[in-house]
Amino acid sequence: MQNRHRSNIVLFASLLAAAAVVPACTEAPAPKPPAPATPVTDAAPAEAPAVAPAAPAAADSRAPSTAPTADPANWKVSTSADDPQWLEVAGLRGPKPSSWVWTKPSMQFRTLQYSVPGGADSTLTAELVVSVFVAGDGGPLEANIERWRGQFRNGDEAVTAKRSRKSVGPLQVELVELEGEYFAMGAPAAKKGFMQLAAIVQAEGRNVFFRLVGPKDTVESNRAAFDALIDGLMPAD
Repeated sequence: MQNRHRSNIVLFASLLAAAAVVPACTEAPAPKPPAPATPVTDAAPAEAPAVAPAAPAAADSRAPSTAPTADPANWKVSTSADDPQWLEVAGLRGPKPSSWVWTKPSMQFRTLQYSVPGGADSTLTAELVVSVFVAGDGGPLEANIERWRGQFRNGDEAVTAKRSRKSVGPLQVELVELEGEYFAMGAPAAKKGFMQLAAIVQAEGRNVFFRLVGPKDTVESNRAAFDALIDGLMPAD
């Protein structure tokens, strides 16, 4: 009996020792302390130096001006009340006979128009027609010359245009002469024995078409006056 009692005491002591060991094995290890933070200094970052704005580039006085030199808004067009010995259109001015009488333009694209008498017979009257085209309007010069050529015929054959060029001061002039049966725009039939003297005046920013067209005798008798008009062209200012 005494031995059994001693055994129970030893067993009870063993159980107490085991109970003390179990919690120690199951307890989670203590976490590591955080790494010390890098100390922050009190010095503020250096301020970036102020950059002065770039000065605007000076205007180059040598740069070409883009302002147009030919302003249609400032162009005068002659009227019946103006000096009959002068014609003014598209910034140009030239001499003309006072017998050439201003008339209201009868068709589109006619800027200025004059009646050119052929004596007492009104059926021999010719006309001076001036058309102005700005900045390439009106199409290529060659296309216009071909259109004029197509208005003249010699029977069933096309006519050949007589052409030449000259300069009048800074103006470049293309001269075109046609002769034959004239098929005027809108006319019911061809007009026989007609002639046209034309001058395409190429000025800065515009082309000015001068055409003296009518019965051959009337046009021929006014050829010198037409040439004087073209050769006498000058700036209207």
